[in-house]
Amino acid sequence: MAVTHGFLPHYTVTSHLCSMAGFKQFPEGMRHVHQLRVRYADTDRMDMVYHGTYAAYLEAARVEMLRDAGWVYAELEKAGVLLPVVQLNLTYKRPARYDQLLDVRTHVVAEPTTKLCLRCEVYHQEDLLVTGDVILVFVDAQSGRPCRPPEGLADKMHELGLIAS
Repeated sequence: MAVTHGFLPHYTVTSHLCSMAGFKQFPEGMRHVHQLRVRYADTDRMDMVYHGTYAAYLEAARVEMLRDAGWVYAELEKAGVLLPVVQLNLTYKRPARYDQLLDVRTHVVAEPTTKLCLRCEVYHQEDLLVTGDVILVFVDAQSGRPCRPPEGLADKMHELGLIAS
């Protein structure tokens, strides 16, 4: 079911386009969990996931977090809101290996303003492998200038418990 918040169509959690399956409560708070399996093409000669591959893993997790919260990237873009990455910091703790099933846990670090600040943690089972801090900026596609997040986005992040306190 589509609900309109301002100029952007927003899909409710009961819609067939999103579900609560990606959200999970942990002792440190609510997180969105995106699972992926390490492909052979993701590894390097040292039999580890190539360091640059983690940016793609975090992108996939971020896109699915927004989708599961009812904010589809493609719909944001059609509505004239872009969300480029302006900063990405990764800390590698342990390597991921071919065919491992990984969980990327994502939450919002601060109230969305013109920026969306995310913390991502990549786990294999209970082992923390990589942490990533990602900063994106909401940009008006016509002017190319930063803008506020779409109406209702911050409220939905609060409702889901994804904004760290």
